[in-house]
Amino acid sequence: MSTLTMIAQFVFARLYTQLPGRARKQRGASALEYIVLAAALIIIIGVLATNDTVSGALETAFTDLFTDASDTTPPAG
Repeated sequence: MSTLTMIAQFVFARLYTQLPGRARKQRGASALEYIVLAAALIIIIGVLATNDTVSGALETAFTDLFTDASDTTPPAG
C-alpha cells in the first residue's frame, strides 16, 4: 500500500469520526422527547393529586382493590 493511500485513508477516517452523525443527533432528540414526556406526566399527576375529587376517587379505588385482594373467603358456589 502506498504512503499516499495510507494518508488518504487516515484523513478520511479522522473526518468520518469527527463529523456529527445522524445517530448522535437522534439520540439527543430521543432524550429530549423522554424529558418532555416525563415533565408532562409529572405535571398531570401533580394536578390530579391536588384535585380533591380525583384524589378521593383514586384513594377509594385503591382501597377497594386491596380490600378485595386481601379477602380470603372462598366464593360461594
